[in-house]
Amino acid sequence: MQPKRETRPSPAFLLNEVDRFGRHIDSAVLSAAKEIGPRAVAYAEKVLADPALAISFFEQAAAAVSEALEAKKSSGAPVVKNLPAYLFRAFIRIVGQVRRKNAILEESVRTYAVTEDWRGEASRAEASVLVDEVIETCDRASREVVVLRLEGFSWKEIGEHLGISSHAAEARFSKALDHARKMFKIRRRKG
Repeated sequence: MQPKRETRPSPAFLLNEVDRFGRHIDSAVLSAAKEIGPRAVAYAEKVLADPALAISFFEQAAAAVSEALEAKKSSGAPVVKNLPAYLFRAFIRIVGQVRRKNAILEESVRTYAVTEDWRGEASRAEASVLVDEVIETCDRASREVVVLRLEGFSWKEIGEHLGISSHAAEARFSKALDHARKMFKIRRRKG
């Protein structure tokens, strides 16, 4: 006879009633979100490698679905029959967009780092490997700040894009640069 395994109840899935943009989440959508949330967010965590982003995007999907339901109700369009499936599809779309965007950002950094100033294929390959190493050690938010700054966006624009203050965007950029300097053992210039 095998000993009985101790089972712990899984923690309750908590979701805010508003997303990060301040949009309200309908009570029916909130109920559907609590039903599918743990599995959906676990999937997104694997894809995005960031639990906080996964939850944030799930809230964003729930708010978007709430707006869509309200629009359907106002226009007299047919109601959504399977709300959990509808919410899941909306969430997967957002995760897919973010995933594609991250791939584009990473490619943009590689392309920016390997410019015409680098001479020869060997030098380009080495630079690409170095950029990849730095990118892999930074968190996604820092990567996005660096890429946006390299593309010429202002600190204010970057902050608005990421939903943070311009000072926080600048601090993340500075932190990423310090991290790169430490990796390559580059001393910071004074003045």
